Amino acid sequence: MRWMPVLLGVVLALGAASNARAQQPPSVDKLSQNLRDSDFRVRTQAALALGASKAVQAVTPLCGALGDSNTTVRTAAAAALGRLSLGGAQCLEKRLSVERVANVKSAIQKALDLIAEPKIGPETRFYVAIAKLTDKSGRAPGDLDQRVRSGMMSAGKGMKLFAFAPPSETADQAKTRVKRHPALKGFYLAPRLPAFEYANASLTIRLEIAMFSYPERALIGNYGVRLTQPDVESKDVASENDLVTMAAERALEKFAKLAPTL
Repeated sequence: MRWMPVLLGVVLALGAASNARAQQPPSVDKLSQNLRDSDFRVRTQAALALGASKAVQAVTPLCGALGDSNTTVRTAAAAALGRLSLGGAQCLEKRLSVERVANVKSAIQKALDLIAEPKIGPETRFYVAIAKLTDKSGRAPGDLDQRVRSGMMSAGKGMKLFAFAPPSETADQAKTRVKRHPALKGFYLAPRLPAFEYANASLTIRLEIAMFSYPERALIGNYGVRLTQPDVESKDVASENDLVTMAAERALEKFAKLAPTL
């Protein structure tokens, strides 16, 4: 029968279409619905998936999830907004003002560091972009990157001279911002962390900073910070973390003295 091959082709086509739909990731609408699921694990996975969606429509449901009763879901929502980097600074700041759980507050602050619009005031003189840490310490990839960035920004926020570029900023965005503020001088700081040194019952770290113009990224020079903590007999992650944070803060403080001369 002539119609049999035609019917078979239609069935195969429908099957292929069904398989394609099955392989497609859930839509933003579906994931938003999952944020209201009774199981916190479903809500957590939905928040993380929304953060990877690259859809601006995901911002509103993620902002809503910052008020979830479960701390894991709130943490995931904050991290997702940071990864998305398409908005949500206001809802993050609002939640930060009332959040009581330390881990959630930390996730919210990290997200704000990633997406907040740089605050450029009349006293701001330097616009600083911080590159991803080149980490040769042997720790897990990315483990210390946020610690270095947060440490540098924390030290700089106490000085009205600095405004910090969001990590997702493009060269065109940087040019536009700097052009709007002719008095600003842009710098790109690239931190590098060599291996930790354990010797003579002490821990020593060196944080090296390469300085570039910004947004052109022409090399200007480099400097470093070296810190030692005594009474450390063997590998101590907590001491490493503390020393890295302190070195990052010192690195920005040192740059504050160098910048006016560059």
